[in-house]
Amino acid sequence: MSQDSSLGNNNTPKLFGLWSAISLGWLTLNVFGGMSIIMFVGLSAGGVPAIIYGFIGSCVAVVCIILTFAQCAARYSTAGGAYHYACFLIPDQYRRQVAYPLGWMNYLGWIFTHAGCCSIVAKTVLGLVNLCHPDFDVTSRWKLFLVYLAWDALCWLFNIWGVRGIPTLELFGCYATALGFVGYTIALLVKAPKADPSFVFIDVNNDTGYSSNSFAILLGLFSSFATIMGLDGPAHLAEEIPEPKKSLPRVMLIVILSQFVVGVIWIIVLGFSITNLEAIINTSTGIPVLELIRQATGSNAASIVFCLLLIVNNGSSALGSAVTMSRQGYAFARDGGLFCNSKLTELSPGSHIPFLSITLPSLLVAVVGLVYLFSDTAFNAIIGAQATCMIISFGFPALILLITDGSLLPKSDQWNLGIWKRPIYMVSVGYSILVVIVSFMPQSYPVTTENMNYTILVMGAFTIGMVLAWTFEGRKLFSPPVNEEVVVASVMEGYEVEEHEERMIHVPKAQV
Repeated sequence: MSQDSSLGNNNTPKLFGLWSAISLGWLTLNVFGGMSIIMFVGLSAGGVPAIIYGFIGSCVAVVCIILTFAQCAARYSTAGGAYHYACFLIPDQYRRQVAYPLGWMNYLGWIFTHAGCCSIVAKTVLGLVNLCHPDFDVTSRWKLFLVYLAWDALCWLFNIWGVRGIPTLELFGCYATALGFVGYTIALLVKAPKADPSFVFIDVNNDTGYSSNSFAILLGLFSSFATIMGLDGPAHLAEEIPEPKKSLPRVMLIVILSQFVVGVIWIIVLGFSITNLEAIINTSTGIPVLELIRQATGSNAASIVFCLLLIVNNGSSALGSAVTMSRQGYAFARDGGLFCNSKLTELSPGSHIPFLSITLPSLLVAVVGLVYLFSDTAFNAIIGAQATCMIISFGFPALILLITDGSLLPKSDQWNLGIWKRPIYMVSVGYSILVVIVSFMPQSYPVTTENMNYTILVMGAFTIGMVLAWTFEGRKLFSPPVNEEVVVASVMEGYEVEEHEERMIHVPKAQV
């Protein structure tokens, strides 16, 4: 959302280039940072083998989703991402009814993603303090909440007043992550005592309380599912990068394939470095990977540097998700999908940015943080809803293409999947269904009020919110784009009509 570029005007400078778009995609997907945290949560359900093989299988399925996105991105250049791809592919008579909940799913999914990133940053900041002062208590929820709010506010400030610096920060975060990954991979391979290969590749661990190891492995797959959810982050930059129809498919494939390599190597390296699991899990830092680094290297300083790396990594990821959720919300509001849409798309007189479209999701993330203040269980349910919302919005383009056989997909010489298209769509849809099912399952047995998975209740509450939004405003104003229309049909204040590429679109006078 560049302050001086107009959508559809190829002569104006774009905020993001190829490498900065790849960096944002790297950090919104963020396998290195995500797996460093979530891997130790999943060890009770299947152990390291379930995580390794689950991650490989998940990446194969996710590549199918990305190929579907690439096919769409080569034809449509709009900031709506997966939501707009679905809009363009749905037959006219069903477009409004299907596109509306999909827009909400994608929007809420990115809000929950940002909340998860901010929570990880909060934990790592307190973990860093504990590494420096071992008597510091990292379990105080009000301390976590304050750091959480501070990082949410910092991302909002950059999104409002530091937007031109975001690509540079994302590049810095990406380079730091890549160098840290290489450095600590070598350090652990050289210094760490090694676990038995059977612990990494064969032995199934089941501490879930369920009698079936197969069911425990199924539950353990959620660690892999949750780690690779920020799939369409680069797609929301379509209006801010040069030649999006050419570059976006490449960006998305480069991101997922490189993250696959990083993820497999890092899981194996961490798995072989686990020799005292009880001490790692019960660390006073609250972050098991920090204790693993300390044990493996015999150096508290190495653990401190790794913690700083995690803060840079997940902080950059939080900034990337803040950028993405604001862009998606702006695109959805242009279509009349949210509350008070005319206000959300209104450009501020001085800065020419949609101040409320950027501020609203940050405020919602702060509200989610109130749940974080009082209950881990409730907050985890909201993060579980993130996976559900994301995967439904990601899987729908493939589902529509499968049902309609791509009848509404424009002809193009680029990114045609040929005879592989139906298998790719089927894998994408099947994987999406599996993720939804697993995200609703309780992770331990017997099920109590403390360990119950409340994701389905969270989804029910948000469904009620969507119905109310549709009833009071959506059914009157919601107008999903057709082909490459990018805003609602009625011209609102701040927009002018411009001819571009043989189609009529409504162009903001000052694109954010």
